[in-house]
Amino acid sequence: MSKIASLHAQETTIEVEYPDIEGFIISLVYLNRDDLTKIRNRSLTYKFNKRTRQREEEVDNDKFLDEYTKRAIKGWKGLPQLLPIDMSNTDPNEEISYSETEALELIKNSTVFDQFITDCMQDYEKFTIENKE
Repeated sequence: MSKIASLHAQETTIEVEYPDIEGFIISLVYLNRDDLTKIRNRSLTYKFNKRTRQREEEVDNDKFLDEYTKRAIKGWKGLPQLLPIDMSNTDPNEEISYSETEALELIKNSTVFDQFITDCMQDYEKFTIENKE
């Protein structure tokens, strides 16, 4: 077994605070290349191209986002307003609890939240497990 393989963390979960919004904490699981490939492969659809007479694969973006969100986001607390919302029929102090449905809705409708999650996934150093003294 290679040294890199023996050092590879199996599943690393971290809590990150959303920038400039004190108290909004998101729990994320690092997704490695293999995880992302599996999600992509489960999101593929196949269509027949009449011109080339070949079967072509296409990624179903909605299915990919659904799978990605379920695997990557494990929870949050202190969710603020990250997209335009209608507050006329709700209590402005009511916190939206985490659920896979709420996470998917947020990632689909808030480009800043989606970009933040993507940036966190690319910052592998955040997911590195350090020795505890």
